[in-house]
Amino acid sequence: MTEKDLLDLDFTRVVDDANGPPYHYYTYDVGSLCLISQANDEVKNDEWYVELFESNTIRFTSRTELEILMALLINNYTEE
Repeated sequence: MTEKDLLDLDFTRVVDDANGPPYHYYTYDVGSLCLISQANDEVKNDEWYVELFESNTIRFTSRTELEILMALLINNYTEE
């Protein structure tokens, strides 16, 4: 998955320049669930991935699979 894929999927670019050299990563929120990419300084060969925030045991590297997950989450989100 590329950085362009994340932008096409409406992920938000977050820039952190508070501690040392600036870097960026991407997030997408559905309710209280956050999908988050690795930081750009950890990307190799423009191969990005997305994980569930605070969980490194589930990782999406395929845009198609990520789109399926996002569709399921968005279609089943209910505000309470």
